[in-house]
Amino acid sequence: MEVWSYHIPTKVIFGKDCLEKITNIVEPFKPNRIMLVTGRKSMKKLGVTDRIIGYLKNCRVVVYNKVEQNPDVTTVENGIRFLKDEKCDLVIGLGGGSAIDTAKAVCVLSKNQGPVDEYLCGKTKIVGRGVPLIAIPTTAGTGTEVTQYASIIDETKKRKLSLSHEYVHPSIAIVDPTLTVTMPKFVTATGLDALSQCIEAYWAKDHTPISDIFALNGIALIFNNLVNAFDHAESIAFRGKMALAALFSGIAISITKTTIVHSVSYPLTMHFKISHGLACALTLPSFIRYNSKVVRQRICNIAQTIGAEDVEGLVRKTEGLISSLEVPKRLGDVGVRRRDIELIVSEGFRPDRAGNNPRKVTKEDLRAILEGLL
Repeated sequence: MEVWSYHIPTKVIFGKDCLEKITNIVEPFKPNRIMLVTGRKSMKKLGVTDRIIGYLKNCRVVVYNKVEQNPDVTTVENGIRFLKDEKCDLVIGLGGGSAIDTAKAVCVLSKNQGPVDEYLCGKTKIVGRGVPLIAIPTTAGTGTEVTQYASIIDETKKRKLSLSHEYVHPSIAIVDPTLTVTMPKFVTATGLDALSQCIEAYWAKDHTPISDIFALNGIALIFNNLVNAFDHAESIAFRGKMALAALFSGIAISITKTTIVHSVSYPLTMHFKISHGLACALTLPSFIRYNSKVVRQRICNIAQTIGAEDVEGLVRKTEGLISSLEVPKRLGDVGVRRRDIELIVSEGFRPDRAGNNPRKVTKEDLRAILEGLL
């Protein structure tokens, strides 16, 4: 019997309209000033920023709304400077994965000395706890509200890198499905990221009995609800199921880490400016087939969970789900050409991700898979 561990330090508050409880959630921190980290426009436009400031009318809240899609080192450095200048002692990360990952990086690195890029490349290690963070996701895809990871672009190296440390976990996650109702369809499709995370967690070398439970339940929730959430944006029922699925996916990968699908997704996102969820979805069906050669029973377990008969049935259902979300299905559709394959191959092997894949992937294997998707 193998030894395994399970520890997720983030407290989760989940449910319809639970954002309204934020005053009581914040109160024990007794903050002098709160930094609210958001994207540049949408949260303000939708009124969510003002709602939170209104709920916290007895607190001093300052807004850092400089987060772009796929935030870079400069965004984090500016956020750290903002936090220190404003003397904030509590941070709220509001939005999708970009906003929350930025908030996570700002919180922990503001209390650790040294350049941001040195932490991202692993040259410098996190040693101290950061400023407390409350994560409020407004999308249902990344599950970053409960993970120890924060993905940031290093423009000088042209790579998407990740912080990974227990101290990166948010203190509290407020998961209110009503905040996802206004997501446009292309953002709803980020549920594909959650799907990839759950499937990768289930076949990962580092899987555990606990991660298996979250992964399989997340997969079932996604197959049963993602298309409905896509087609019926106003449905709190479908939105709630997808918010739960994303949460489960985050818990699963916080235990297992991701695998080759995520490893390959990073250069696709970095160089072709496609969303992270789509970058994962483009290769997921191919890697289901590839990994089935060594973990066939586990992949058949996934198939049975969604009512498919076998590996090929799972592939067909996965491809059908992707097609239903009106996103590109082939690398050629997102601008990848044969000449680009070597770049993706050379940057698509992150040792901690590729090494966690159940079947060894060589550069020749990856090249063949990518060429087959042109």
